[in-house]
Amino acid sequence: MSIAGRVTLVKSVIQGMLVHFISIYSWPKKLLNDIETWTRNFIWSGDLSMRKLVTVSWKKSCKPLSEGGLDIRSLSLLNESTNLKLCWDLLNSKEDWASIVRSKVIRGRGVISHHIFSSIWSSIKNEFSTIQSNCGWQLGNGQDINFWLDNWCGIPIASQLNIPHHLQVNLNAKVMDFIINGRWNFSMLNRFPHIKSLAEQVTEGGKNTRRGG
Repeated sequence: MSIAGRVTLVKSVIQGMLVHFISIYSWPKKLLNDIETWTRNFIWSGDLSMRKLVTVSWKKSCKPLSEGGLDIRSLSLLNESTNLKLCWDLLNSKEDWASIVRSKVIRGRGVISHHIFSSIWSSIKNEFSTIQSNCGWQLGNGQDINFWLDNWCGIPIASQLNIPHHLQVNLNAKVMDFIINGRWNFSMLNRFPHIKSLAEQVTEGGKNTRRGG
């Protein structure tokens, strides 16, 4: 079988069979590395256990054809990206599965630290902090957004004011608490002109939407 034939076989059979499971479970890195090693050996030598010296890196081989690669998916990157997407869907989807898992794992602004019997949560729990640190809020009516702790105007206001973490548990005000008849009302925050300036740069209206960064 030619190299082109082996590449086609890898795409249609090996990676085609794994893509579903990689999309919903977090696989051990060593296992993914072993599969990629066997795949690389098979493509270049035709034998899973025979390593052949080549001048093309595996990273380049995984690039699209238009960029000089073989258009082979990196299983490690695919697993990481699909787990991130699954975590994003968990936080934002209105589907039943997401609502059920959220009710079991979300506690206030954080997540549980103990184990539960959920293959989905076990796969994506390590991605939660990545999602939280790389997303913000598109301001809507403000009823779901914490005024002090959510990053709806850039860096969370509590962080900008260096409010100690142990005091942040008492900051429960929502953005909607500072909107009256569709306009900002900062009568209770006259001592913080910086906050007023930040908020006025953000246009409210519509629905609250979490956006990735």
